[in-house]
Amino acid sequence: MDAIDETTTWPFDTEPEKNFLIEKIFTLKIFGYLDYESLRKAENVCVMWKKAIANGRLWEKLYGRNVQFIPDWGKMEQVLRLRNSALFPFPLKDGIEYHKEVSCQIGDTIKKLETNWSNGIHSGTNYSINTTPSRKKAMKPVDFSMNQRWIARALPDGRISTRNRWAPEEEHFANLSPNNNIPINDGDQHPIIESIQFNDEVLVAVGVVATRKIVFIFEVKEQVESPLLRCSAWKVIENTEASDNLYRFDSKFCIRLKGDLLLLCGKKIADLSTVVSLMNVRTKASIYKNYEVPSRIGQLTNFALDDWRVVLFFGRKETSRSSKMDRYLLQIRDSATFLLLRSFVLPIIHSDICHFDYSSGFVVTGSDDSPIRIWNATEGTCDGNFQHGCQNLSSLKTVADRLILTCDGQGIVKLWNMYAALNPETRDDPSKVFLRTLDAPIPPYWSFRQIKSLAMQADEFQIVLVLQYDTKSPQLYVMDFFSGGETHEEECQRKTRQNCKRRRV
Repeated sequence: MDAIDETTTWPFDTEPEKNFLIEKIFTLKIFGYLDYESLRKAENVCVMWKKAIANGRLWEKLYGRNVQFIPDWGKMEQVLRLRNSALFPFPLKDGIEYHKEVSCQIGDTIKKLETNWSNGIHSGTNYSINTTPSRKKAMKPVDFSMNQRWIARALPDGRISTRNRWAPEEEHFANLSPNNNIPINDGDQHPIIESIQFNDEVLVAVGVVATRKIVFIFEVKEQVESPLLRCSAWKVIENTEASDNLYRFDSKFCIRLKGDLLLLCGKKIADLSTVVSLMNVRTKASIYKNYEVPSRIGQLTNFALDDWRVVLFFGRKETSRSSKMDRYLLQIRDSATFLLLRSFVLPIIHSDICHFDYSSGFVVTGSDDSPIRIWNATEGTCDGNFQHGCQNLSSLKTVADRLILTCDGQGIVKLWNMYAALNPETRDDPSKVFLRTLDAPIPPYWSFRQIKSLAMQADEFQIVLVLQYDTKSPQLYVMDFFSGGETHEEECQRKTRQNCKRRRV
């Protein structure tokens, strides 16, 4: 074989042709198919690859694809902008480095969040709520809701309180002033708001005006300090003085909002059967109205919905003298037609309260004297269960279809791996299912005060608790998993190092 002359000029050996080859072939034809993690690893292979991956068009393609098709990326981009717009160092979208910087910020923060949840790394902060409810209401959880930016709750005096999730120090109030869209007569008082449901565009509230209970739909307009609420529609659902009043609604427990769908549940006065209505809050169109579920099924204790299913949770007492629910039953119905898809009785008997949450086709249930069970809403089967270890289970939530949160009466939150609980190979191993226990909220009062009730909301970024203490004003406790706090083990190691240093000194 002839030796190759080192002076021979090969195709693409000159600098312009090399740059063209790198940008055209590697960047657009090969690296364009990589995901974020693979692209970041490919940067470290060699200088040539690093230069190729620095192409702005490549990152623009990756950024647009991930934000559109990966839900975690879309949510993270919105939340990072809400937390601090300065996190994006290149606000001009036509900049060469903009999409790479934003993609790296989103991808790295998602990875950090996963690590913080796995290791229990978070910051916990108490915020005072300037409300002192009466002793009668102290046992009832404070009703509140939240979206990606705001935490909103109904006050005992009927107003709506809002806080910025990412700067919750200040509390603002939204009064409902009379206008053409709010049915207030000259002699009526302002609406007393008793429950709310919140998403990014709409706030739905149930209020009382004189003898009427009214569902209000407010459009949420973003502002710096608090959202601007403009009433766009309303509907009277009950009037106690009307002779044709057929239904009764619990104003603190009758609405659920999921996306554009609003579910309204009440009781028929004649036979106490459950009545269900569904409407689209965007188009203000009713999908169906006052569909009935016979009273022999039981008493409606909770309900939820998504784009495909309506989930109704009933409790039934076998005798009128029973102080506890003897049986619990789940009904899965089609959200478009209300046709019954599945119905099954839960293996829970003689329980005061059975907690319930629904997300993406899985129903999670649990009570003080029964384990946490995960039900497949499509098949009607129990696909996993585990002992929660809480003496007084107060709340139950699923987060991002990956975690299950349980909270006891003292505000102690435990994290459980939902994937491991559903996997037949790991669901019988408690060490795989249980992740860790988060520290309880620090009591804000010098003297010991017992927590009478609590309410919990959670998503991929925060756990928010509203704690009602005995005869004291409630407290807002926010666990933020963006913060890079230290784990319990790291705290112990840090204190050990400090003690060693003191001894040496």
